[in-house]
Amino acid sequence: MPIQLSDIKGIEAINKLNSYSGSNPYINAIKKTLIEKGKVSLTAIQEAYIIDNYDKKPFKIDRVIAISSYLGSEFKEKHNLKFIPERIYIGFILAENDKTFHVYGKLTQKQTSNEMYWLPKTQVLGDPYFEPINVEVDFQKYIDLDILGRVPYEHQKEGVKFLLGRKKCILGDDMGLGKSYMSIVSAMESGAKNILIVCPSSTKINWEREIHMFQEYNTSIISGRKWAPAKFTIINFDILKNFHTMVKKGIEPDEMLTNIVDTKFDLMIVDEAHFLKNNKSIRGMIIADIVNKLKMEYIWLLTGTPVANRPKDLYNLLNIIEHPLAENWQFYVKRYCDGRQITIKLKNGGTKKTWLVDGNSNLDELSVRIKNSCLRRLKNEVMDMPDKVIVPTHHELSASEYIEYESLWEGYLVKRAEEKKKGTPDRDLVELILLRKFIAMKAIPHTIDMVEPILEEGNKVIIFTSFADELLELQEHFGNNCVVHHGSMSNRDKQKSVDAFQNNKNVKVFIGNIISAGVGITLTAANTVIFNSFDWVTGNNEQGEDRSYRIGQKDNVTVYYQLFEDTITTRMWYTLKYKKNIIDRILGVKVADDEIITEYIEYE
Repeated sequence: MPIQLSDIKGIEAINKLNSYSGSNPYINAIKKTLIEKGKVSLTAIQEAYIIDNYDKKPFKIDRVIAISSYLGSEFKEKHNLKFIPERIYIGFILAENDKTFHVYGKLTQKQTSNEMYWLPKTQVLGDPYFEPINVEVDFQKYIDLDILGRVPYEHQKEGVKFLLGRKKCILGDDMGLGKSYMSIVSAMESGAKNILIVCPSSTKINWEREIHMFQEYNTSIISGRKWAPAKFTIINFDILKNFHTMVKKGIEPDEMLTNIVDTKFDLMIVDEAHFLKNNKSIRGMIIADIVNKLKMEYIWLLTGTPVANRPKDLYNLLNIIEHPLAENWQFYVKRYCDGRQITIKLKNGGTKKTWLVDGNSNLDELSVRIKNSCLRRLKNEVMDMPDKVIVPTHHELSASEYIEYESLWEGYLVKRAEEKKKGTPDRDLVELILLRKFIAMKAIPHTIDMVEPILEEGNKVIIFTSFADELLELQEHFGNNCVVHHGSMSNRDKQKSVDAFQNNKNVKVFIGNIISAGVGITLTAANTVIFNSFDWVTGNNEQGEDRSYRIGQKDNVTVYYQLFEDTITTRMWYTLKYKKNIIDRILGVKVADDEIITEYIEYE
């Protein structure tokens, strides 16, 4: 008879029992039975428990956690209690799987010793891993250092204490609440000697300016291939590869670039950290490798959009800050991404297993589990901010325009044939871009009609675009009254555009590409934002909205989105609302029932 897999696991579990020397009382109780009787019969669950937890130490918790009334009723009946317990004291978490905590603790104050309990995660109403923050900071010192004498808001003081107390964490505050201010004060307070700031290229100058506000001039902006570190070393994502080489086959030791690791940074700040959501991107892999090699005491990820679209976006950020949820990728995607493995057929006739992880599941639980390591505050929760109003404006194409819109794909195929292009185009992707660009150009007259009255009243306005053609056409129309901000500009020219818009009364219109101008800049000179076109990623649009809606804005901000009936824009709009529901649940933001969208169309 062939050996069964269950037999192999059983033998492995018995062998581990025999050699176990840890402190897990459950495994020790089974081992005691084995020693006393010379044998033990293990269930499949026990075998898995022993194998999975053999090398794990019980995790000290030492706090009281609320539990559901349903679980309390079960405990009352099972343990013959006179009351329904509403809380449980957890001394240690012994083990954990995707559905259950196995804990060592007490149900009543009269218990003389800890006992073991199984807690379904759905019935635990708090985060067992939560740790209170106990950090004292003399903020007056930083008020005195600040050239402008700025006094931190209460939410900023809490943010500084969070960064210092958590050490490796995500500051996921809403855009415009001063994350850079909080992180710089925290870095100075931490006593760190070498601080690495990783950010988009366009925000490097802003970071240096902000640091200089505290009369700290030991800064360096890294460009090109020249490595010149300082106390505060500022580098953009795209050139990390110029100063750090990951180990690969075929690369000789003397060819390795080790500048970043050799500098021995003890604190790293990553701005716009959602750029690291893809662990297979070069920037994502390099940051993870740097973290692994440097073993820094402090790692702070800053982002106004911790979750760009789905729960899977958060995994790599949690991995970088070494969060327990990131220890097991399969557990994470199965539990929170509705992950499932499927078998697909290959062109060569073979098969390949792959994971589908674009879904979402158990979002409320995920929100609780990350609360200890991710601080998220919205403007309307922490500040007496003016309102931000989102206004979708609806238009219709003319009959002839709609015919043109519908025939775009066929026209594209004809053009490909005329140019004798080979290969099969991806219809979803190409058609999506064609349709979006077509609508973007048709939206321009409507945008102009909306902007002109605003300018006549002496006010300024921000326009966001997705495509170069629409940006250039809008720039041509507004001429000297406008500045632009797009990816092909140098960082200094981008900054000149921002400064001119903020400070020059004659510059009334800011026209920016959503990706280029959506992060790291302040545009509070305007209180009207118009999206001539918008992005598929919820976070990119919100980043754009909040260039104006941030600290320093005194007026209510109105944001307009251009929608054309029966076109891709209306489908995009409802898809974005669906994504927003998911993101809000993950980050603990309450969603009203009448705002929940259950149907959507996905293009990415």
